[in-house]
Amino acid sequence: MIVDVPFVSVIIPVYNESGFIGPCIEGFQQQTYRGESIEILVVDGMSNDGCRDEVARYIVADPRIRLIDNPKRVAAAAANEGIRHARGEVLCFLSAHGVPDPEYVATSVRLLCETGAGGIGGRYLHIGLDPVSKAIGLAMSSPFGMASPHRSAGEACEADTISHPTFRRAVFDTVGGYNEGLLRNEDYELNYRVRCAGFTLVFSPEVSSVYRPRSSLRSLAKQFYAYGVGKAAVMKMHPRSIRPRHLVPPIAALGLASTPLLLLAGPGRVVVGVGAAAYAAVIVAAVAKARPRRHGARLSTFVLSLPLMHSTWGAGLLTGLARRPAHRGASR
Repeated sequence: MIVDVPFVSVIIPVYNESGFIGPCIEGFQQQTYRGESIEILVVDGMSNDGCRDEVARYIVADPRIRLIDNPKRVAAAAANEGIRHARGEVLCFLSAHGVPDPEYVATSVRLLCETGAGGIGGRYLHIGLDPVSKAIGLAMSSPFGMASPHRSAGEACEADTISHPTFRRAVFDTVGGYNEGLLRNEDYELNYRVRCAGFTLVFSPEVSSVYRPRSSLRSLAKQFYAYGVGKAAVMKMHPRSIRPRHLVPPIAALGLASTPLLLLAGPGRVVVGVGAAAYAAVIVAAVAKARPRRHGARLSTFVLSLPLMHSTWGAGLLTGLARRPAHRGASR
């Protein structure tokens, strides 16, 4: 039970999210947390798809909502604009593609108080709206798809990174804001600095939200390629942040690229055969565990999503590593 009710600023970065921003805002309007102790900051990268008009209609009916401009159109800059305008001592970040559980804020604040952590993150359910996006969502949430422990952990634990996080403002007073030199993976980079500053990050499955996945394999490929490029930039900034799971996709991508050479010799063909059989076994195990058709998901899309995520993420990371070092500064 929370005796002292801290004021919470919800920060939602957005750009051309018409159709998604409404359910996200409504999710925060329906929180069980004391209504007068929440403000909702929608930080918009100058959307041109009607998203701003959609937000404006909510503002008319709910003075807790504010629309803030983000002319830089970078997610990290949006988060920093939100931090600068926020009045809360607790800051809650959510993607415009997300919809929070009604207990999302209350549970996050309670866990901040109980654990003394600098940040709390939870699970988010990848739930699509059609057979393709449902399949992509199942692939993203599969332990065979994305290796981040916080995506599939069943119990509360300390984590190296958290998604859809809730932070104490004191964290940003200490480490500064998000690094605006990063187009992707800015959350992991921030989380690394937060842990280096002595704060604890805690994952808890009690904190829950819905995430709406991409609706096509092409957009999924673009998303994961960008993730890989962003991860490479963070690796260059903070080599000690690298975890073994980060190296699996680029090694696999290198192996795939070297397949034509390996097929030229007998031993190489054996290696390719064993690797292909092992990967096929992984796909079969993923299908058996996820059971896409039971969830109304397209089986072929699910099967294709897994190697697509692995290969594009790995290729993006290798491409990023080959580029010049990224800007190291963090915005305050």
